[in-house]
Amino acid sequence: MELTDKCPFCGGKDCKRSPITEGEWIGTDSIYLQCEKGFQCTIHPSVWKGDTKEVIKRFHQIYLLLNKAPFVKKNKYFFFYEEKSVGDIRDNFQKVNVAELMKNYPQSFMDKMEKALYNLSKAYPIYGYIFGGNFEMTHLLYCEGVEYTEYATQVSGTLDILCELGYLDHDLSNYRISAKGWEKVSEMEQTESNNQGFIAMSFRDETKTISESFKNAISRCGYIPRRIDEKEHNNQIVPEILFEISRSKFVVVDVTYPNYGAYYEAGYAEALGKEVIICCREDVFNSDKKPHFDIAQKSSIVWKDEEDLENRLYRRIEATVGLNN
Repeated sequence: MELTDKCPFCGGKDCKRSPITEGEWIGTDSIYLQCEKGFQCTIHPSVWKGDTKEVIKRFHQIYLLLNKAPFVKKNKYFFFYEEKSVGDIRDNFQKVNVAELMKNYPQSFMDKMEKALYNLSKAYPIYGYIFGGNFEMTHLLYCEGVEYTEYATQVSGTLDILCELGYLDHDLSNYRISAKGWEKVSEMEQTESNNQGFIAMSFRDETKTISESFKNAISRCGYIPRRIDEKEHNNQIVPEILFEISRSKFVVVDVTYPNYGAYYEAGYAEALGKEVIICCREDVFNSDKKPHFDIAQKSSIVWKDEEDLENRLYRRIEATVGLNN
């Protein structure tokens, strides 16, 4: 697909595009895009390579990611497309492989309808809010048309189908999410919470390799690893931590480096009935710096090195939580 003069996010023609003048993507024809909606990101040309409809799908996923990030006006994301590096862990969470995002693209008719409803609930989270069709809907509803007549028809058609399913109410061209629709959104959010494993630990240079082992093991088991310092939000940190623990299937805690917050998070998770997995490096566990009595008496993963940690944690999740295939 060739670049057009229209912004892939808002459809406007006044959004700014600039060539990259620094960093590893110099000379690659990457562009820095400043959308009037507030999105700012760098886009590698690999994102544009491919069939037109496939590229449109990629930008739907990029838009949905940027739209849910509260700091899109401050943070600069870097998007590229590379299938062979799917699953790789990156030092910079703002460098995003769009091939990863495409794993969550709807694969069937009903999957598309349900995810479209979910997207609408995040864009219009107030009960009873009335909305109509606009260009943003092309992303929220996964429309694949290029010309106005194509995507306008797809927008109105998808909204009408959501009405027929009972997920939306409408009056002429005005729509709102129905009670049945909000019930379905709640059901989807509950399902989503079963896909996450929360990581509680001290975040510093010495723990980077431990964190990577946690992420690798959790991902291998089919769950999404969640570190609170990698989540973007505008809220106070403690309520956000408690919220993420409440929507996680299990919690993995590292006590190699003492952290009162991690102990607190482990206790909160236990109170909610979550599976809590304690991990500690062998030399620390067998020293006078061993974990506090309340933690030490719980069956813990005592590991020798990061590879040992990853393998032991994988087996523990498999045995006590189950794989999320």
